[in-house]
Amino acid sequence: MGAFLRAGLVTLTVVGAAGIALRLSGYWEGTVARYQRLEADYQPIFFDGPIGRVVARYYARFVGWLYAAYAKALDLQPEDEVLDVACGSGVFLARYAPQVRRIAGLDQSRAMIDQALRENAERVADGSAEFVVGDVAALPWDDGTFTVVTSNDMDCYEAKAEAALAEMLRVLRPGGRAVVGQDRRDMVERAGFRRVSLRRVAMAYVTTGYKG
Repeated sequence: MGAFLRAGLVTLTVVGAAGIALRLSGYWEGTVARYQRLEADYQPIFFDGPIGRVVARYYARFVGWLYAAYAKALDLQPEDEVLDVACGSGVFLARYAPQVRRIAGLDQSRAMIDQALRENAERVADGSAEFVVGDVAALPWDDGTFTVVTSNDMDCYEAKAEAALAEMLRVLRPGGRAVVGQDRRDMVERAGFRRVSLRRVAMAYVTTGYKG
C-alpha cells in the first residue's frame, strides 16, 4: 500500500472517529444550534441595506439553472395560483410563472421584496401579484389560498424549516403541490404532505410534496 493511500485511510479514520465522538458527546447538536442562531442574527445584515440591494439585483444570475429545474418540477398551469416562500428578488416568478392566474412572494428582506416588486411591476399593477416582507413560519394568507407553493432555498431559514413547511401545507388547497429545495423528503412527510418524491438536480435537490 502506497504512502499516499495509507495517509488517506488514516485521515478518514481520524475524521470519522472524531465525528462519532462529537455526536455521542452532544457537542455536535450544540454546535449546530449555535450556528443556526448566528445565521439568524446575521441574515438581516446580509440581505438588507447596501449589501442586500446588491445581492437582490445579481443573485438570480448565478442560480438560473436551479430555477429552471424547479420550473420543470412544478409544471405550472394557467389556472395555478403560486406562492414563492423566501422568494428573494422575485425573478423565479417573473421568469417562470407569467402564465399563471396569480403569484405571490414572501421574504424576510425588504431589499429583496423591493427588487421583486420591480421585477414583477406589471403584474403588481394589474392586481395579479403581491410581494410582502414576512416570516416563513407565519404566512399571512388564509388556509387553502394557493394551488402551488415553492421555496427554492430552504437553507436560508433552516431553523424554521419545519414550521415553514407546516405553513405551506396550511395555505395549499386540497390536492395542491409544493416544491422545495434541498434534501427534505422526511421533513416534508412529517409536515403532513403525501406522495412525496425526491430527485437530484446537479448540485441540489428538488423535493415535491402533494397535499393529501
